[in-house]
Amino acid sequence: MIHLKAVNKYLSEYFGFDSFRPGQQQVIESILRGDRTVAIFPTGSGKSLCYQLPALMFPGITIVISPLISLMKDQVDQLSKRGIPCTYISSIVSENEVTTRIQNMKQGKYKIVYIAPERFYSQEFIDALEGLDVSFIAIDEAHCISQWGHNFRPAYLKIKDLIEKTGNPMVAAFTATASRRVQQDIVRLLNLKNCKIFVGSFDRPNLEFRVERPSNKQIYVYRYIKKNIGKPGIIYAATRKHVEDLYQLLLNNGISVGMYHAGLSNEDRNLVQEAFSKGKISVMVATNAFGMGIDKSDIRYIIHYNMPRSIEYYYQEVGRAGRDGKLASCILLYSESDYYLNRFLIGGNYPPIKLVESIYNRVCKAGSEGIKLETLVKSHGSISKQLIHSSVRKLVEYNYVQIRRGIVYRFLPGRMLELTQEDIDKHKQVELEKLAKIMEYCNSKGCLRSYILEYFNETPSFTRCGNCSVCGSESDGTKKEAMDELLTNILTTASPDSDSRTLNKGDEGLLKNLKGLRGKIARRTGMPENKVFDDDMLEIIAAVKPTTRKQMLKIDGIEDFNGQLYADEFLIEIHRYLRKKA
Repeated sequence: MIHLKAVNKYLSEYFGFDSFRPGQQQVIESILRGDRTVAIFPTGSGKSLCYQLPALMFPGITIVISPLISLMKDQVDQLSKRGIPCTYISSIVSENEVTTRIQNMKQGKYKIVYIAPERFYSQEFIDALEGLDVSFIAIDEAHCISQWGHNFRPAYLKIKDLIEKTGNPMVAAFTATASRRVQQDIVRLLNLKNCKIFVGSFDRPNLEFRVERPSNKQIYVYRYIKKNIGKPGIIYAATRKHVEDLYQLLLNNGISVGMYHAGLSNEDRNLVQEAFSKGKISVMVATNAFGMGIDKSDIRYIIHYNMPRSIEYYYQEVGRAGRDGKLASCILLYSESDYYLNRFLIGGNYPPIKLVESIYNRVCKAGSEGIKLETLVKSHGSISKQLIHSSVRKLVEYNYVQIRRGIVYRFLPGRMLELTQEDIDKHKQVELEKLAKIMEYCNSKGCLRSYILEYFNETPSFTRCGNCSVCGSESDGTKKEAMDELLTNILTTASPDSDSRTLNKGDEGLLKNLKGLRGKIARRTGMPENKVFDDDMLEIIAAVKPTTRKQMLKIDGIEDFNGQLYADEFLIEIHRYLRKKA
């Protein structure tokens, strides 16, 4: 039985919140009921709370599987500050320290342990976890299990072994970006039969989407930042050189700017990330290595200097803007050359299997001493450094080797290379197909917001959004400033309450729109329409016309329906209707 008072007590005492974001409570309740659960919520929806809070309420240990070391460390630091005993196990932790942390797990010293999926290639490591009191396994970035996802990680296929070894505890999977095909893979490959699936709307009405074609991208970026001086923003570029050139341009012109890419030291990256998070610098120029774990709600714009490789990457990156609910701009600077740049970068990520095999053999011959990455690069003569580095990355990705302090070691002695050219070519083709879709987005003559929603299998409730470069920001008569105010009103908690008991009949036009939205949510989630909201409840909503979350959740009986999960979608539909009638 779920004790809602206890859930709210933990929410307040450990996390400092007095209410949940849309969808969080339903996912948490599903997990606490013992239902295997999949949650697909866009970036910034608060997915981490959905597994962190239940972890505190379960009696045993919670294992969180995460592919990003920086994100693991960041979350462990945040949880430790809240007095929650936790740790992480990844490739940067020495084997002696791993042994110590496993012993501490057996002694019940941690409530939450983050583990990198690559660890599960070691049967010895999985065996060491046997007998632990594991109550819950949470899988973050669950799209990594699918070859059709935008960041396939073969190690995720080993998670099933962990689940079985730990006695088949409660399991929940989380991701921000998953097409229907990827959702099916998550359920199938994790063996989550009869699971509850929660799909949040991907519509972020406070984000303005624009595709621009400036003749000079550098001048465009400089002028835009000068016009929006002091506002926090991120400029994403495809290569380190682009990042460094833009950084120098802005710095030389007196802009408070930082730079972030994988070629910088860990210390430099951490310092500049902290400076941006705390508002000491207002603009960050970065490759897509930057952004995961950034807890900054007031980012007002994100500019993509180059077209990203997929809609998934793009939407994940722009999702870092406007998390405070206020208007933010997402601008993609398109040029045809970006397509060829991305094709080149994709090609460099998929080396010939003979080169991969040659490098693996060199590492194996080096034995337990390993071989310097620099030596591997030099030993292959005329072959490009990029192909050699991508060959090593493939071996790391499939857990044949690991890199520590610039030295490449075998991950598991005696393991034969099973990777094939067919495997490499298949993943390359998936990336090229995704590249074609974002090219299509950039050249679309239709609503950009609709394109994104349809890409993620969500049916838009509009034909023109009024907030993208195709529809125009005034297509429904709403200026940007009014849109910003409207969105702030949806988020506010200080508005007067409406009393549904004094109302007669709902607005027929609004009722029709709300029924249409209910049908779309039901089709998207597989939930019966009357479980979203029945006709009587929709009539009440159409009569009350709530315009804030507080007003919506104050309606008598609304807590009996799953439609609470989609409160923001209904509020947006109400605002659109009221604007058209005004």
